[in-house]
Amino acid sequence: MHSLKHRFPLFLLLTLLSFISCSASKTEQKAYGPDTDYFIGLTYLEEGRIEEAARKFEACSKKGTYYCARKSAEELCKIGDLQQKNKAVLNLIENYKDSQTLLIAARQLWNSREINKLIEISENLDFSKEKDETIRLRLLAMQARCDSRLKDEVYTWFTACPLSEQHFTFYRDNWPHPDFSDEDAVFTPQEFAINYRIELYRRNYTWTFNNCPIILEYFENKELHLSEQLASDIGKSYLYGSPQFLKNAQYFKAFANSYKGTKLEYYFWFYAGRFYDKAGNYYSSAKNCFAQAMNCANTESQKDDAIWYLLEISRNYNIESLISSIQEYSRLWNKASNFDSFFERLITPLLLSGKRESFYELYSKLDGYASDEVIGQYAYIYGRLCQEGYADGDEAAIKAAFNRALKSGSNIYYKLLAAYELKLSPEEISSLIASFGIYQAKEINPAAEILLKGYADFGFPQYIYENYNLLSREGISSKTAFYLAEFLQKCASSNIAYYPQSLRIASRAGFNSQEKLTKEELMLIYPKDYSDLIEAECSKYNMKDSLMYALVRSESFFDAEIVSSAGATGLTQLMQLTAQDIAKRLKITDYSLTDPAINLEFGTWYLNNLYERLDKSYLHAFYSYNAGINSLRKWLKGSIIDFGAKQKMPNDIFLETIPYAETREYGRKLVSATVMYEYLYNDNFAEILQHIIK
Repeated sequence: MHSLKHRFPLFLLLTLLSFISCSASKTEQKAYGPDTDYFIGLTYLEEGRIEEAARKFEACSKKGTYYCARKSAEELCKIGDLQQKNKAVLNLIENYKDSQTLLIAARQLWNSREINKLIEISENLDFSKEKDETIRLRLLAMQARCDSRLKDEVYTWFTACPLSEQHFTFYRDNWPHPDFSDEDAVFTPQEFAINYRIELYRRNYTWTFNNCPIILEYFENKELHLSEQLASDIGKSYLYGSPQFLKNAQYFKAFANSYKGTKLEYYFWFYAGRFYDKAGNYYSSAKNCFAQAMNCANTESQKDDAIWYLLEISRNYNIESLISSIQEYSRLWNKASNFDSFFERLITPLLLSGKRESFYELYSKLDGYASDEVIGQYAYIYGRLCQEGYADGDEAAIKAAFNRALKSGSNIYYKLLAAYELKLSPEEISSLIASFGIYQAKEINPAAEILLKGYADFGFPQYIYENYNLLSREGISSKTAFYLAEFLQKCASSNIAYYPQSLRIASRAGFNSQEKLTKEELMLIYPKDYSDLIEAECSKYNMKDSLMYALVRSESFFDAEIVSSAGATGLTQLMQLTAQDIAKRLKITDYSLTDPAINLEFGTWYLNNLYERLDKSYLHAFYSYNAGINSLRKWLKGSIIDFGAKQKMPNDIFLETIPYAETREYGRKLVSATVMYEYLYNDNFAEILQHIIK
């Protein structure tokens, strides 16, 4: 059953989904009113009844609610002869004036070679905000028409925003350019600037640094306008292309003074600070530059970036200076969550440097300024350090810290551990877990919900995930999102691609829920997909199946065909070399890691093998699975020595001393997921946490 990959014919899907009807009952059709025509039109399309589908789409485009009418209008752009399609796209952009419809129209008009019409509908685009593909198609049309404005518009597009693959493709395949390595090549300032940006996009920092004098000369001679994007590019070229950090710092400081009062001033102060920091032993100079950048920032994001580096250089200087800086700048930053990564990076140095009392000072004084996630995290660590005798704090202080950790935003890991330490009752734990996603209520968009629920009620799972992603910010209730997630999970019996789609929708719904979650909703966030395979494999090794569910959920989100950039494959994200070794041990010669049965067999054997080799520690087995057993042993030895523990450390404190933030977060996810699976399906909370953390 789990090896099925392709969508079943609609009639067969319906037999598997007992609670749904593709044709929809008369009651359901009546409930959807004119929108029913859109969904029936989709059915006719699948059956090859094109003319009938077109009539249904035409009817819904005139009388349906906003999104169903819009989708109907989009479908009409795909039906009929060239003239009919062109007429449909022009009607579409007349009624729905936004970037998405403009892109649909641009694609159609380009394919039909309606060059003049494409240029006409795409006039006056904001190149810094419009979709890059739309701009690329406009420029191709202008090139085909030999439009005199082409060069200026190409230059604007290449200098108004960060480059994308669309820029690179256009430059490589469609834009004539000289060989800039040829000393005799003749080029205009604009051509050179465009090529400069392309080389920066390709990370050819040596070339861009060496050619900065040419770019700067163009600016000084007023042959080019120095835009914010180019100012940032020049800073990046010097940062990654030249090791002369002190010289560069002084150079950019002079630039900052030259452009005082302009938007460019920020970039030069910011990069001057980066150079002073890299030069070493120039803390005061770096601090002054970042402070200047903060004061002349053009946006809130730029200001937060400058503050982040002000804190980062203080971290490299000394702990006392850092804490003072945090208290000073926390009152000035705009978005607290922008600094979560900074505080995460700070935990291990604080623990290993012996500055453990700082956790209390930071969590108590930053409450209301740093994010709830950070405050809860620091409060929990402080409480545990006190319990273990590594920090001073009486029972009242410890209890207060754990209670604060219960309010740690969306970070369920510290909530679960704090609940365990506080010995909350089963009822209190249930309430805590059900509330972890509660946020301020948002306005619901009924038309968007009609479209998404209609896909489920009329039996079109293939349209749900993409459209949910497009519309989730438009106001989709958590109730509707969970309805969609449940539907997709049932559809996964015919197409396993719906497993991860269901989980991603449910997870987002839980995170943004406006009310307490039910147990059934939580089970969609922590599903038992592939239960027959996982439980059979765990049974072989007498392993808790919650471990494997947690592992698969965290590693792949139950996506059987996912392959990471490093080559890790399938549900349990096994590397090929690891899989080869496991296959030899299991005496299997022919296998595919995208086969769920094989992948789960290999992954379960491997996790159990690590568990047995590491004194039956779940957490240590998880870390070894992720980073290798040798890395785990090195971290254990190093943390015990640096931390000052006599023999061993509690696992929750050890987790915080691992030198890599990504690896620490991996451990938190695995622990949280294991506990949630045990809680939801086995009513086991305290016992599993005791086994993992202590």
